[in-house]
Amino acid sequence: MTKFIVFTTPRTGSTLLVKSLDTHPEIFCAGEVFLLGGTSFHGECSFRFWKLPVSNKLIYMLNFPNMWLNLKSFLNRFFTARNGEHAKGFKLMHFQTAYLPGIIDYIKKNDVKVILLLRENLLKNTLSDLRARHTGIYHNNGKTTEKLPKFHVDTTMLGKKMADINSINKQLEQTTASMNRLTIAYEDFDNWDATISKILNFINVKDIPLAPVSKKLNPSKLEDMIENYDEMKNWLQQNKYAHFLD
Repeated sequence: MTKFIVFTTPRTGSTLLVKSLDTHPEIFCAGEVFLLGGTSFHGECSFRFWKLPVSNKLIYMLNFPNMWLNLKSFLNRFFTARNGEHAKGFKLMHFQTAYLPGIIDYIKKNDVKVILLLRENLLKNTLSDLRARHTGIYHNNGKTTEKLPKFHVDTTMLGKKMADINSINKQLEQTTASMNRLTIAYEDFDNWDATISKILNFINVKDIPLAPVSKKLNPSKLEDMIENYDEMKNWLQQNKYAHFLD
């Protein structure tokens, strides 16, 4: 059985990928098993945190011994085939490695394949995140993009977040450089069938067509999404980010 993770950052299409892979008859693919509140997708696989009436940040800190003692056994149990799966994996967000002592070492030593999912267009990655936070809608849940309101972009926040995402992407690439990885870009989903075929071959399962389980939430034209589009466009041009508008 192939063990794998989808290693990624927010707003890269990871939920679409994870849920689509899970429809394959030979694959079990869970969501974020290391979420404090438990993953909403295959929640039975979630790591059991010690719960205390304190802030989430403090809970993660207090759970450090719990994770240190139990992470390896948890992962060993997770990566045990129970229903004849040929491949089994979950989604790991970059920030979760900060409170999961030993997980990188585990991945390297236990032949866990890594699907590194990034988004090349830093602008659209950032805008997708900002809009999701603004509307509270993170995935396509049946509402049309026309019903979602335009939002005002704070260019100072935009620049800071673009720089942060760029830095995180470089960290992810560096962290996984020595791993058995396949790098996929969000933009590759435009050629869905070929991209899915590449992933299925990477994790050693039957190469069959998989339909995407959802559609993109945000409109293709940024003008239909950004309230102060002209202001943002001028800022991008002045700060050498205009190529991301293409």
